[in-house]
Amino acid sequence: MATVRPARRGLISVRSCLERPRPAGARTYASCTLGRAQKDLDCLPPVGYVYLGNVAYDKATRLQTELVSRRIEQVRGGGAGISRLIDVLLLLEHPPVYTNGRRNKGKLSDEEIWRVRAAGADYVETNRGGEITFHGPGQLVGYPIMHIKAHHLAARCYVEGLENTIIDVCRKLGLPAFRTPEFPGVWTSPDRKVAAIGSHIRRYITSHGFGLNCTTDLAWFTHIVPCGLEGKYATSLQTELERHNNHKGADFSSVGVEAVVPLLVESFGSVFNVKMEPLATLSPATLEFIQDRLQ
Repeated sequence: MATVRPARRGLISVRSCLERPRPAGARTYASCTLGRAQKDLDCLPPVGYVYLGNVAYDKATRLQTELVSRRIEQVRGGGAGISRLIDVLLLLEHPPVYTNGRRNKGKLSDEEIWRVRAAGADYVETNRGGEITFHGPGQLVGYPIMHIKAHHLAARCYVEGLENTIIDVCRKLGLPAFRTPEFPGVWTSPDRKVAAIGSHIRRYITSHGFGLNCTTDLAWFTHIVPCGLEGKYATSLQTELERHNNHKGADFSSVGVEAVVPLLVESFGSVFNVKMEPLATLSPATLEFIQDRLQ
């Protein structure tokens, strides 16, 4: 059982998707630079991308499960007579939903679950890494379904690549952003997190991924304790532009979800050193597979 303190002011007393700080003497990991030999970079498979719009969380989860299972079957040499699928970056939004990862699965009380649902959002437990976080309108969610072994990436390097992708998007918008060795995710200051990272890797095939707050209503995050730490807050690209440019109420259409999609795709390709192409062009069969399962 998780240790939770009595709820106050409607807050859920559980840690967010961030990892707990490592205790003194705990094992640390060398920084991953995504460095790969030139011979490896010369033969990386391309990645198709597709923006799917607003998709229910449970439907997106089932889609990822089927894509991962099919890719594993292909890697093992099976799947004769079926359409071949490729690496794909799924980009979308979700209706309001709080999701809980492996670290905190099954540890919320019925009362706490009722409280988040009473706020107007669904509640789902999932197999991604991390703990509780929020997905909803105004947040760009990315689910890469990639065979990381074919990309010569270790799991830690892959996660760091997701963080660096978001950092690069922020840089293009003129916003400072960074990652820390203690906490997965992307931060714009020591106490403000703009993107959550929570991945799952099965037989070298990735799923889940990241949620980048673009124009997200940050009030949704007040129903949980952000980061599980007092004094830590969720932020958004819009909020950070307001803070740094000091012009609240201006037109921030440039950081709306659909406006950020091309920036994200470009940054993903640059960080992972892969060719990015629209999925409809690169693999109509993969796109048809996705569309069939979203109907």
